[in-house]
Amino acid sequence: MTGVAVTVIHIGEFCDRGPDASFVRRDSEGRNVYSFAIEYRMNNSTWAANIWAYSHEDAEARVKEMMETLTVCGQIYCEVPV
Repeated sequence: MTGVAVTVIHIGEFCDRGPDASFVRRDSEGRNVYSFAIEYRMNNSTWAANIWAYSHEDAEARVKEMMETLTVCGQIYCEVPV
């Protein structure tokens, strides 16, 4: 592989400290909610998005429900800070 730089990340170095603060929120009851990456394939390309869930199992359950009920609500034009 000529001319390609590769960086190896040893995930074990990151596992013990938990996710960065920007990937953890608290719900209205004070429970932690975490950001999870999801991906799908369309037209020979892989696309990704993120969802918020309480655990890996909760994220999987949400994706299962999305597969059955996901719909487009509309285009997002801006985000208003709270």
